[in-house]
Amino acid sequence: MLFFVFSSLILAGLAQAADSASNIPPIPPVVSTTETGTVKQNPDIYGRDGCFSAVVDGASMWTFGDTPLSVPGGEGIDWDDNSLSWTVNFDASQGIYLDHDVLDWTGAPSEFLPYTPEEKQYNYAHDKRHCTAQPCGAEFAMWPSTIVPDPERNRALFFYYELWRVPGGNGWTSVGSGIAVGKPDSVVRPIENPGSQTPTLMWGPNDVAFTNAATVIGDTLYAYGCFTDFLSKDCQVARVPLWGVLDKSTWRYYAGGGVWSTNPADAKTVFQGGAAGTTVFYNAFLGEYVAIYSGVFVNDVYYRVSYTPWGPWSTAKLLFTGKPGWNNNYDYAAQAHPEFAEGDGQTQYVTYVHATGVLRSDIPIVKVVFGKK
Repeated sequence: MLFFVFSSLILAGLAQAADSASNIPPIPPVVSTTETGTVKQNPDIYGRDGCFSAVVDGASMWTFGDTPLSVPGGEGIDWDDNSLSWTVNFDASQGIYLDHDVLDWTGAPSEFLPYTPEEKQYNYAHDKRHCTAQPCGAEFAMWPSTIVPDPERNRALFFYYELWRVPGGNGWTSVGSGIAVGKPDSVVRPIENPGSQTPTLMWGPNDVAFTNAATVIGDTLYAYGCFTDFLSKDCQVARVPLWGVLDKSTWRYYAGGGVWSTNPADAKTVFQGGAAGTTVFYNAFLGEYVAIYSGVFVNDVYYRVSYTPWGPWSTAKLLFTGKPGWNNNYDYAAQAHPEFAEGDGQTQYVTYVHATGVLRSDIPIVKVVFGKK
């Protein structure tokens, strides 16, 4: 505990010193961007989005949202609301092949985020195959986002968003967001909001959920929560010791001027982030933090830099423009995957989701080479 307090004082001092326009780093040049193919994955999968990744137990682990399949799987459904794959090959120069998956007993890709007994019962009663309650097809679903390794506690943290939807309906209804814990084959959703109607969720449907991106310094997690303001995603940042991540009382929210508040309402916007997620990571080659993300309703991918996770951040600059999607669908969910970096971070590999048809997509890979400022 004393170590954490001492570390917090040091970080607070750094925040105070860094939080001025004079400490915004110049944005580094990009030497080249080269599309190098698409992510290779299980042939039973028609499409995926999300594409968050992190190193867990020596593997590059990736999580995805809605996953249409060419096979029905053990429950007779050709659709997963979430899925997870990984590879232990960190050489992306010849492409990226996610050659391991969470599978069900039939060998089909399967969901990895567990349902509560109440959610299971509801989904079963409304399942179209044996619907006993209206509206038929209604379901609770979960979409994963940021993955945070926590090797000190022999676990990974899987941030996720929960929704309720009806097939053919106009969008969906937000239920809230939470943090699942464990390993791919043994993930649990612990109690995070005791006494509430959704005790396994840390954030309610109207809260800013800090699930858009994350980076770790030592044993301190910095997590970014974003909300839509017309065509931008205004992002705030919070910090929490990894040992206390499931206890909301240990979270602190950046209020500007070097101040970290216990009140989430005090959080200030630190940058505009991306559609369907952002990657924030430290780049040793540049000596600064980098944020990479998709623009909103464009095919453009942007980047910006900072000396600290809380900023001040540089203005955004175009990193590259993705190829147009099928039927004028926009690209989205751009993510950097720093575990594949080369040259101390000079070369990075970035993916984005590209529509190829109705409920079909691929994941192009772009090799990005940064230059010195």
